[in-house]
Amino acid sequence: MKLATVFLIIGINVSLANNTYSQSTMLSLKVNNKTVTEVFSEIEKQSEYVFFYYDGVLDVNRKVKVDVSNQTVDVVLKQLFAGTNNTFVIKDRQIFISKKNSDSLVGPLPVKNQNRNTFRGKVLDEFGEPLPGAAIQVKGSTRGVTTDLDGSFELEVSKSDRLIISFLGMEDQEIVVGNQNDIVVKMKPKADELEEVTIVAFGKQKKESVIGAITTLSTDNIKMPVGKISTSLAGQLAGLVVTQTSGEPGAGANFWIRGISTFGANDRPLVLVDGIERSLDLVDAEDIESLSILKDATATAVYGVRGANGIVLITTKRGKEGKPSIRANVEYGLSTPTVMPKTADAGQWIDYYNDISLDAYGRPAYTPQQKEMFLNGTDPDLYPNVNWMKEIFKNMSNSQRVNLNISGGGKRIRYYISGSYYSEGGIFNVQKNSQYDASLRYNKFSFRSNLDVDLSSSTVLNLNLSNQYETKNRPGTGLGDFWIRCIDVPPITMPTVYSDGTISCYPASNNPYNMLNNSGYSTDFWNNTQSLIGLTQDFSELITKGLKANVKFAWDAYNGATLDRKKSPATFYATGRDEEGNLIFHKNSDGSDYIDLTNKGYSGNRSWALEASLTYDRVFNDVHRVGGLFLYNMREYNDNVPGSYIAAFAHKNQGIAARATYSFRDTYFIEGNFGYNGSENFSPGHKFGFFPSIAAGYLISNENYFSGLNSVVDLLKIKGSYGLIGSDEIGGQRFAFNSEMSWTGGYQFGEMKENWISGIATGRIGNPSISWETAKKLNVGLEMGFFNKLKAQIDFFHEKREGIYIEQESVPSVVGNNIRQWINLGKMQNGGVDASLEYTQNINDFMIQGRANFTFNRNKKLYDDKPTPVWAYREDVGVPLYQQRGLVAMGLFESEEEVNNSPRQLEERNRVILNIKI
Repeated sequence: MKLATVFLIIGINVSLANNTYSQSTMLSLKVNNKTVTEVFSEIEKQSEYVFFYYDGVLDVNRKVKVDVSNQTVDVVLKQLFAGTNNTFVIKDRQIFISKKNSDSLVGPLPVKNQNRNTFRGKVLDEFGEPLPGAAIQVKGSTRGVTTDLDGSFELEVSKSDRLIISFLGMEDQEIVVGNQNDIVVKMKPKADELEEVTIVAFGKQKKESVIGAITTLSTDNIKMPVGKISTSLAGQLAGLVVTQTSGEPGAGANFWIRGISTFGANDRPLVLVDGIERSLDLVDAEDIESLSILKDATATAVYGVRGANGIVLITTKRGKEGKPSIRANVEYGLSTPTVMPKTADAGQWIDYYNDISLDAYGRPAYTPQQKEMFLNGTDPDLYPNVNWMKEIFKNMSNSQRVNLNISGGGKRIRYYISGSYYSEGGIFNVQKNSQYDASLRYNKFSFRSNLDVDLSSSTVLNLNLSNQYETKNRPGTGLGDFWIRCIDVPPITMPTVYSDGTISCYPASNNPYNMLNNSGYSTDFWNNTQSLIGLTQDFSELITKGLKANVKFAWDAYNGATLDRKKSPATFYATGRDEEGNLIFHKNSDGSDYIDLTNKGYSGNRSWALEASLTYDRVFNDVHRVGGLFLYNMREYNDNVPGSYIAAFAHKNQGIAARATYSFRDTYFIEGNFGYNGSENFSPGHKFGFFPSIAAGYLISNENYFSGLNSVVDLLKIKGSYGLIGSDEIGGQRFAFNSEMSWTGGYQFGEMKENWISGIATGRIGNPSISWETAKKLNVGLEMGFFNKLKAQIDFFHEKREGIYIEQESVPSVVGNNIRQWINLGKMQNGGVDASLEYTQNINDFMIQGRANFTFNRNKKLYDDKPTPVWAYREDVGVPLYQQRGLVAMGLFESEEEVNNSPRQLEERNRVILNIKI
């Protein structure tokens, strides 16, 4: 059921000054016979504090003893400076040391050094406004000051000094003093990295250097009042095909990248959240920083046996240096069915029934007098006229969503914390019941915390924690049954409930009202927890520029439960009225008004993943850009409630991947990728596969000869890729490389044949050559930009899928195989085009944006090993997957003579009742 949604969004943005840092940050120090400088260093390691003081203001080499536990910096410094002539002032995360009884914040200016001059300046923000509190420090020393309220500062410096100017949330500026005496510095906000790079497999690349088929979605386009993100993706990305088959609260959508390319067990893309395989619908829209889909071979080859169906990459938000930012969103939505089935009322139904049903004397089943009784409503108990769709369904339901997130941090620690609540009701018109609540409602609570800690200038530790708790309350009857019964139960069969409160039901029929309000209720519970810890080391200063290492470990857990509380009360059918006008009831069956716990269902799984990688990105001589990736990963998944002995075995994957990229003058690009991955599901010697890809691109608009056209055509790039990708989720029997024996048949023994001995026969024959599906992918694309306003991208793609895991059906039973063997024989192809168009223009303080995308694909089954059908039109090979078939109706028979003169129809009822001519 499709839903049209109207929603109200209230957004609140609040920025708070971080003036409580000194009161909330606790320190523990135990030092003995250490210098003051060493104590300062230890404090800076444990916190985000920075010390400022002039030379000569304090004795930095004085040996001290400090022993404090879980105390504020104020307590630590009072102990440190006890008995000295020093004092201090704390401003946010900056601590200024001076001498007592001094007018200067950081101590009196020392006697002017002949080699130093007074250097004055002013620091402004990006809008030209004064920036008070900015730190100015002489590089390589502890000398420094902060700007006052008008952004100005004054400092004694030498010509050879370099000044570092910093402020939370701004890019650091480095100034060479030289012969300058004063300066005005305009600070720039730290750039949003995602505006300059594109998220790719296991890393990032400059947008202009990307030559794979990658489409990225702005997160503003998915912030809709829905419970599952997948339901908001339709029409958002070129190449993404989305279908939603249910409007049930909490239901997600099905999606494919560039359509369906296999008729094997798995045709869905792999979803990675912060690099870990997880469900797309577990992520709250407010927590998403970027969402990209990887479509071609060069973008997905590094995923090897997991990447054949494409990849969805989600990166969650992280904290940024700056003051705490609090954002709250409150949304309220109304949902209404766009189309509801229209059913016949009592008059229409009786007329139709009379047309097809006559008694032996040719009289109609219902007389005009009876029809009038059904229509006038004088006795709705015996002559009901019920619109079941109206009684069971409402015209509208509602949803609410609340999200609160806080982000910020300093130079050492950054954080993003988010919590949300979502609630959505159904359109079932459930009556109030003092005994229980059978209404349909879905609730979801989400929490996420992403923390980044700079352990050093080159080492970053990150910790991600998230949890989703979901509940659903629903009627005791299957939701799909309501649609069926509302359509097939005639409006005159029975009332919803009799006027005296008796529960109604026609014998051997179903009362939709009773199913909704008197059958009990069910509750579902789901809990998902995800954790990730990672460490990134930049080796630029230690080994070589541009080299980084990363290791991450993730562990996830899921558990779910369903409780069915059912009841089955006695139902009755009124056959008439007695002399006093009371209804005469026929009791259909005995029942009970007590609620029983009829079913308890449990599910759960757990998984962990490990990934370690080395990345390299460096530019030589401003023209040669070289990049590389080498990665190892492994993953294990376990079912906590396995349904069989085989299902209890863990699903395991491991492999390595590599990528090499090169560009010349950011104009000519070449990229090679490979994945070497394996699965536990295949036989020894066949567990691992090699999946390479190659891509090239040419950014014509970066050529010197093209510069004259840049004002009109600001972007022109051609690109192409080809590669081999795999899929190890092939379905069928696990560990099918092993042959099986099965119990079958047997014999009777004994004089009276009293003993039965079961027999053993060969079961499924093992196939040691079983392997993964392979996809050969080709992509050719063109990117264009006009007037720095309009951007267009178009990609043509073709894929041939081989090795699809199917049952072998072409071998006749006379060969001796009593069970069909599974084998990699299936073949299929898919191809098409996807394109996108984006327009952006700024007019004063306004921005105009528009975008459109287009996706077209056609697949075709090439081989499925099925016998050739007797009727050629029933052949599946050579036609699209799931091709709809049916006989073409030539119209309706209009006379008995036409029926007699026509060929015999497939079924006799088509001639007499339905009157359909085939």
